[in-house]
Amino acid sequence: MKISKGIMRSMGIYTVSNVINAGIPFLLLPVLTNYLSTADYGVLSNFNALANLMIPLVGINLMSSVQVQFIKEEVVFRDYVSSGLRFSMILAIFFSLIAVFAGNMMSKETGVPAELLYLMGAYGLFNTVIEVLLAIWRMEDKAINYGIFRISRTVLEVALVLIFVIGLRLDFYGSVYGMLISYGLATVAGCVILWNKKMLFGTFSADYLVHAITYGVPLIPHTVSSVVIMYSDKLILTHYHGLSANGIYSVGFMVGQVIGLLQNSFNQAWVPWVFQTLKAGRQEDKLKMVKITYLYILGILLTVVVLWITVPFIYTFLGKDFQVGMNMVLYIALGFAFNGMYKMVSVYIFYLEKTWIIALITLGVAMLNVTLSVLLIPHYGAGGAAYSQMISMLILFLLTWLISSRLIKMPWNLKL
Repeated sequence: MKISKGIMRSMGIYTVSNVINAGIPFLLLPVLTNYLSTADYGVLSNFNALANLMIPLVGINLMSSVQVQFIKEEVVFRDYVSSGLRFSMILAIFFSLIAVFAGNMMSKETGVPAELLYLMGAYGLFNTVIEVLLAIWRMEDKAINYGIFRISRTVLEVALVLIFVIGLRLDFYGSVYGMLISYGLATVAGCVILWNKKMLFGTFSADYLVHAITYGVPLIPHTVSSVVIMYSDKLILTHYHGLSANGIYSVGFMVGQVIGLLQNSFNQAWVPWVFQTLKAGRQEDKLKMVKITYLYILGILLTVVVLWITVPFIYTFLGKDFQVGMNMVLYIALGFAFNGMYKMVSVYIFYLEKTWIIALITLGVAMLNVTLSVLLIPHYGAGGAAYSQMISMLILFLLTWLISSRLIKMPWNLKL
């Protein structure tokens, strides 16, 4: 039971820090929905969609390969980390140049001003440095360090957004500036911490870089596909129904994302423990993992029901123009619940380093999601976007569970 207590302790810390971290900007919703128009919120949502698309392209999923390499004694870990970060810096410069040349065209399609698109390469690099540091702390089981760092950055972002949006009346620009500045300052702090750990300027290793690319690049279609599943509906909704409809849907999406917050908190404690447990190879621990998975599925579905009951109360604090999005929150929350179930079973494929399988699964589901969005959104508007996301996440979970069960034999029938 010692391991289970460790999971619950770490999950508790991650959950508290993530609840605070996500809860603070969640408290900003009444501010943003009263100071931004539905169209402004739609622009902000599209910027976030494009920014999230940039992260895997710049970061080559370095935070994932770092977690796998951390447990390997033969790896000079500081050299692995620094080699990967140097390559990410080069990629950030490359994609920034692309944005300069294609910015005007992208702006016409998304409504995001071109000058903001130019900053996305830098945002991708900032995010990579921060997530690598947080991944290292997770593997070191330094959940308190993780929580303090994340919360501090978020508090800074919120303070800046309040100044820019309310004080200076910079509408959606204020929200974007607050995010970029807070991530930039957190990256400076992260670099200092990595330097003190002697991981920032380690010896460059071509072999380690090749491994990082070999592990991470097959995950790029997976990560990009995950972003497509999460955000393509917003871009398609903008195309068919305008920025205002996207703004209304995006607020409902953020309310439903409470479930995403909880499942992500559990996953951050789950992954390191599963990696260590599978490495030990004890059958009784495999049975324990299966039992936890089933309890998790039941618990997260019950949590969706609780959120659904409280949604009318939550919406009383939001701007009246956004109230019509209340009905779609249940479907969005279910989508996040299915995504959490997917993370519970995909960890086995990550452990085997068969990332190409993950890439193929998510790529196929992303294509399905876009197809469903194109079919449903013109007729059902924001509701069609919610249905598409929910169906796609359910299929992602079931398909991944089926494949992972064939790669690693687990006692899913609860018998050893």
